[in-house]
Parts: sequence; structure tokens; C-alpha cells
Amino acid sequence: MTTAPAAVDPTVAGQSIALDWIKANGYPTKRHDAWRYAPHQQLSALSFGPPVTPAAAVFNPAAQIPVLDGPRIVVINGVVDVELSSTIGSAGLSLSSLLDARRDQPERIGSHFDHGNSEITDAYMALNLAFGNDGAVVLLDDDVVLDVPIHIVHIGVPDETRNASCTGVVIEVGARSSATVVETRIGVGSEFGGSNIRTTVTLGTAASLEHVLLQDMPPSHVQLSSINVHQAADSRFLARSFNLGASYGRAAYNVDLAGPGAYVDLSGLFFGFGDQVLDQQINVIHTAKNCTSRQSFRGVLDDESTGIFNGGIEVRPGADGTDAEQSNQNLILSERAEINTQPRLEILADEVACKHGATVGQLDDTAMYYMQSRGIPATDARRLLINGFADQVVDEVGIESVQAWITRRLGHDDV
Repeated sequence: MTTAPAAVDPTVAGQSIALDWIKANGYPTKRHDAWRYAPHQQLSALSFGPPVTPAAAVFNPAAQIPVLDGPRIVVINGVVDVELSSTIGSAGLSLSSLLDARRDQPERIGSHFDHGNSEITDAYMALNLAFGNDGAVVLLDDDVVLDVPIHIVHIGVPDETRNASCTGVVIEVGARSSATVVETRIGVGSEFGGSNIRTTVTLGTAASLEHVLLQDMPPSHVQLSSINVHQAADSRFLARSFNLGASYGRAAYNVDLAGPGAYVDLSGLFFGFGDQVLDQQINVIHTAKNCTSRQSFRGVLDDESTGIFNGGIEVRPGADGTDAEQSNQNLILSERAEINTQPRLEILADEVACKHGATVGQLDDTAMYYMQSRGIPATDARRLLINGFADQVVDEVGIESVQAWITRRLGHDDV
């Protein structure tokens, strides 16, 4: 079972509640739908606790992450590294560590972490609430338009005394404001370890946010990501998820369309090699009227890798005028690869338009034959077909340097 230290820090709001929840409910098992295909043996080997500042990490931004114009917050094992960060804000923008924000703005930040038992959904969320004391905070006032992206870089470095860390990220976009935030997750070293990162997003009326998640942890790491979004009326949330690294990479989105006219577009690519397990857990809740949601995830699985797509659409009573679509398309490159896809609809309102679908296929033999007959080698033809399938997600990213980074990352030697 995943371990957590018994010591409780009384200064951290909600820590006792979170740890008590774990004692009462335990850790998820294969009997829980959302964790059915997770590698529980690896998860049980993780040891969580208060952040431990590691020795100096070997960090080469130009080689490991996309280089962006704009501010950057670097978090190592759940602790903000001030020297590697560049957090100079601008008018209407506040950037800080979570530790500082909880001290200086407890009324504004505390609501993201002071959870009761009824709001905790699983033990890993509870662990993050208990030990994710530091991280990144992005606060955007009303009527502010940011022209450059904000980059939050998470670096995992397994420690001898504790091999897993927890991090909290808070993003608030005020009414009629817009921003782009890129979260990149990388790791250092070949030792086994893990990270548990929880991002909470709050969008004000008519606010807009593009959020790009780049998960590229080493194959010895476990990466747990949860992105929880609350949208007010007429807000727009565009999520682009690239789940590429780690032995087990989990990206869980929970979006609440709480205000009428809200719009969410979630798209993602998971690309597995070796014995990777790449897990997408999506839940969009239509609470208010006349909201629109789109989900489009693509998986490419080679060798003995496993892909998981568990996508849900919930239409609550009174959410008339809902327009929801969901799609999961998968490309299997090996007889040993596996995809587990489960699209879900729960409709409790009238006058809605909802549809969902999933496909699983292999490379088109006819297309392969055609390209080879035109003198294109089989290896190159295979690569072109795979890239064509994946690029439909890559092209949706609005930042050229991020697109270039993803393209280089997908240039796998085995493809």
C-alpha cells in the first residue's frame, strides 16, 4: 500500500481531514472503474510526505523543455526553485509560489485546498491536499489579455528518503481576461519515483484559458496529474494534453460547466512504447444551460504499451440546451499493445444533443502499399502515417515552439 507518514502539520489546512479520509477509505484498487487498469504494484511502492528539497537538479531548459517567451515558474519535487524561475508579472497578473500565496492571500487561495471529506474523490487527491503545500499560483485580474504564455515546469528528482512528491497549482482567470498556460512535467535520473500534481482552474465570466499539458517523465517515474476546472458563464477552456512519458502517466480532467454558455474543448494525444501505461480519465459535468463540450483524444500504442480512455459526459437536471461530443480514436502498432476505452454518457435533462464514439485500428495497408509503390521506404511510410494521425492533435496547439518540441519528441527511433 502507498505509504504516507503519520506526522501531521497542523499549520496546513485540511491535512488532518485528508489523512483521515485515507484511513477510512483506503487506496483505489482494480475494483474501482477509474483505477481498474492502473499498475497498482508501482503505485504501492510510492512514498508520499512533506516536500523534500533535493540536491541540485541537472536541468537544461533548451534540451528538456520548449523555450517560451514569458514568465516561468520551476517546481522541483513540489518546491518552487526561485533561481530557476522568472516570475516578473505585469499589470493585472500575479505570479507566486503556492507557499507564499497561502501565507499572503489565505482567503483567496484557501478555498482551493480546504476540502471536507465529501469533496475528496480518492486517496491520491487526499495525499495531494495533505502534502502539496507548495507549487505555482497564477492570478489574472478582470479585463486583462496576456500576449505571452506562462510556463510552469515540474521536475521530479527521486530522493533516498522519499521517492514521491505532491504539488499544487492554482490558476485563476478573471472576468473577460484571457491567458495561455503551459505545464511541462519532466524528471531527472533513472531511479524509481513519482509525482502527484493537482491543478485547479477557475474561470470568471467570459474568461478564456488555453492550457497545454506536456507530460514527459522518464520511464522510471509514475506521474499522476489531475486538472480540476470550474467555469463561469460564457467562459472558454481549451485543453491540449500530451501524455508521452513515465511508466504510468495519468491525466485526469474534471470540468464543471457551472455557468450558462460555457464552452470546453479537451483534446489529447497519448503515445506509448515499451510497457508504458498511459491513462486518460475525463469527466465533463454540464451543470448550467446552453453549454458546449468537446472531447477528442487519440492514442498510438506500440510494443507492449497500454492505453486507457475513460471519458464521461454528465448532463445534470436543468442543463437544457447542452451540446456535447466525445471521440476516442486509437492506432495499434503491435499485436501486444492494448487499448481500454470506455466512453460514458449520463443524461438527466431534456433538449440536449450528445454523441460519443470510439475506434481502434491499425495502419492502413493500402496507404502503406501506395507509398511504397511510389518509392517511399516502408519505415518512412510508417512514420508518415503515424505522424499524420498524431498531427491532428499537435496542430491544435497555438504555440509554434511547443508544436516543434512535440514533433521532435514524437520522432521516436522505433517509429
